[in-house]
Amino acid sequence: MRASNTFAILFWAYSSRAKNNLTGMYVRITVNGKKANISLKQQVDIRTWNSKRQRAKGNSETSRALNSYLDQVHSQLVKLYQDFKFKGELITSELIKAEYLGESDNLDRTVIVSRFQRIKVSTAITLLKTLL
Repeated sequence: MRASNTFAILFWAYSSRAKNNLTGMYVRITVNGKKANISLKQQVDIRTWNSKRQRAKGNSETSRALNSYLDQVHSQLVKLYQDFKFKGELITSELIKAEYLGESDNLDRTVIVSRFQRIKVSTAITLLKTLL
């Protein structure tokens, strides 16, 4: 059994969907190779996006505001991961995403059930009872 989890955060601009050089910003959370994407509902000019640094280039007010927002999102996601780890809870990218979006009460059981979808329903129910 794996003793620790792998965890990564990636910000990217969806350049193939750009209109008038503006495109949406996304963050990808990866835990143990499983990915979850979140739309950040922010726009960035693809000419100012540095994909290597995962930040907007320049010193304009727009770039500074976006970079500050990305720093806040990064900090919140790392804190959520650390909270799950500290509590000894199951850590998945979907659970971190749900918690970040405020949907954790609705998704916790769905994610757990999806992990056991190939076993008998009675066995899944027993496992869920032990986890809750």
